[in-house]
Amino acid sequence: MLQRPSSLQDLKVLFRSSHLCHRYLSSNTYFPCKPIMTTTATRSTAFESGCLYSHLLHSCNTLNSLKQIHSSLSTTGLIKQNPHLSAQIIIKYSKFGDPGSARSLFDVIRGSNSFLWNTMIRAYALGNHSIETIELYLLMRKTGVGPNNYTFPFVLNAYASRSSLFEGKMVHGDVIRTGFESDMFVEAALVDMYAKCGDTDDGWRVFDKMSKRDLVSWTAMITAYEQSEKAEESLVLFQKMQQEGFLADSVAMVSVASAVSQLGDVRRAQSVHGYIIRNGFLEDVFVGNSIIAMYAKCGNVEGARLIFDLMKERDGISWNSMLSGYTQNGQASEALLLFDQMQVLGVKPSPVTALIVVSSCAYLGSLHLGKKIHGFIINSKMGVDITLWNAIIDMYAKCGDLDSAIQMFNNSPQGERNVISWNVMITAYGVHGCGQEALKLYSQMQEQGIEPNHITFTSILSACSHNGLVSEGRKIFEDMRKLSVKHEVKHYACMVDMLGRAGFLDEALDLIMEMPSEPSDEVWGALLLACRIHGKTELGEFAAKNLFHLEPDHTGYYVLMSNIYAASSRWQDVGKLRQDMKSKGLKKPAALSVIEFGGVVHGFHTADNSHPQCREVYRKVEKMVVEMKMAGYVPDISCVLHDMEEEDKEHILNYHSEKLAVVFGIMKIEHGMPIQVTKNLRICNDCHSAFKLISYIYQRKIVVRDANRFHHFEGGSCSCKDYW
Repeated sequence: MLQRPSSLQDLKVLFRSSHLCHRYLSSNTYFPCKPIMTTTATRSTAFESGCLYSHLLHSCNTLNSLKQIHSSLSTTGLIKQNPHLSAQIIIKYSKFGDPGSARSLFDVIRGSNSFLWNTMIRAYALGNHSIETIELYLLMRKTGVGPNNYTFPFVLNAYASRSSLFEGKMVHGDVIRTGFESDMFVEAALVDMYAKCGDTDDGWRVFDKMSKRDLVSWTAMITAYEQSEKAEESLVLFQKMQQEGFLADSVAMVSVASAVSQLGDVRRAQSVHGYIIRNGFLEDVFVGNSIIAMYAKCGNVEGARLIFDLMKERDGISWNSMLSGYTQNGQASEALLLFDQMQVLGVKPSPVTALIVVSSCAYLGSLHLGKKIHGFIINSKMGVDITLWNAIIDMYAKCGDLDSAIQMFNNSPQGERNVISWNVMITAYGVHGCGQEALKLYSQMQEQGIEPNHITFTSILSACSHNGLVSEGRKIFEDMRKLSVKHEVKHYACMVDMLGRAGFLDEALDLIMEMPSEPSDEVWGALLLACRIHGKTELGEFAAKNLFHLEPDHTGYYVLMSNIYAASSRWQDVGKLRQDMKSKGLKKPAALSVIEFGGVVHGFHTADNSHPQCREVYRKVEKMVVEMKMAGYVPDISCVLHDMEEEDKEHILNYHSEKLAVVFGIMKIEHGMPIQVTKNLRICNDCHSAFKLISYIYQRKIVVRDANRFHHFEGGSCSCKDYW
């Protein structure tokens, strides 16, 4: 049993061993020492006692022990005599996550000692308590205690963490007034503050005037340009840094890799990769992750996967970067395979992982996989924030299950539902042919005080376009001015598409001519599609001329114009366009329709003979065509844009890719279950008419997702009401 010390000498003996120190502080004892008098005789004793307590504080590793030391110092009176001991206690409280006790001590002893003020500011800053850091700094100024070069870096960092540029500039003014603008650490903090607040111009002015720059300053400025999407400036500064003899660290290389990602420059990506290998940074997991993301954003998924496979250590970001890389580059199937591998290896997915995988399912349009992933998220009891919730709504909508999307939206937490939630649902209604429902939701959104943004207007105008709601679309386009939302190119594209589909081609052209900026290929493309729908050859040529100038290598625009010529039997012009495409190495994308059955995706091209069950499918098609003709079906041979006999045209129509996929679904998918097909191109008029009859004859629900929208065929009609 340890005895309580009755004198300072006893205390010194007792704490001679750090082991005994730990045992004593772990017990329920206290220091019953009398207050030390400030006589000449006792000053030496106070010094020795201060050294002893400093040693105790250094060895202290629990909050309870710290509070015992604090209590003893308060009892002896040393707490007010020795600011360095007080500072140690404040910092210790902060490290143990108890800023309240630190502040209580500070308020007792603070006085006008800037050292203690700086200590408390530092304690708040190191604990990421930015508001408290700022408030204490303002109190410091109000009290008349002068800040110095130790104060400003912590205060500037607090404002930077909150992106408070105006307030940060006020502190910059204090720096100048107090004469610390030439201090290297203060200058570096100013550069960092301006960088994190997105003010690269003022950040550069401070950086450019620095008499001496360190690696932190260079990195802060490089990062500032990168985060402000000024990738070229970031890379130029990186080169200058090397020219001045600085070797980048891992933090700088993460920013450099991100800058290259923004440019999508594969050659620069390889150069950065080489620099990282030469300087031994690749072992750093953060650098490895940034290289994966860089290669993926530059389109080199193979390079990204090579880095991923070679990493000795991976974290969650490594997996997410690779998953995202596959999804961004249209390789959603590879992303899902990697997700399976992740689970086999026992790596716990995060909500970010779930978000990427849900997006992959949406891209594929695979309802089976989407439901499986949703079930995994629920069973893993993963925290589902509103971002992931919105992604699941979007996934169900893009996989053709509008009912589940509506249910998810209605069940989303009211308090967390944001403008993105509403935008996703408005878009879902639009692409599924529910224009009136989209308009109702748009009204509800405003009634609930959610302010629509530019994406909202793109979504609602697109919904009006797909459903022929011209007057409503015109009104919404005008409402944007009243709500001070700027008309962007994509809004004009939606309006041209809406007017063009409805037959108001002259109005659509007038709108294009009135645009304040140059029309994009998206705008002219919408007009060209309208010309294809309504057979306006001359206007189509005008639109195509502009498109070939803007996008000379876009295959789709050549195909559209070729189809317009073919519909007018201008076969010579068709041949000329096809020759132009051939000379440029452009090929028309082959029609592909896919259907999921038994966990396997089955793909069909037009007149496809590659599917293992193609003979069985063809026999069923021939039988089905007979049944349809008995029900009144007349093939629409205008959909075959080739110069050939009518009988040959009819034969081609029978074996369109979407017909083969639907027939496969009728053969394989249980009656009562919907047949869902995804096509990479726009569904043709003949198949659209055929599917309405098939849904009636076979009493099957058929859902077709084409390049533009969803068609729900049921009971002899389509959800688009023959307007698409």
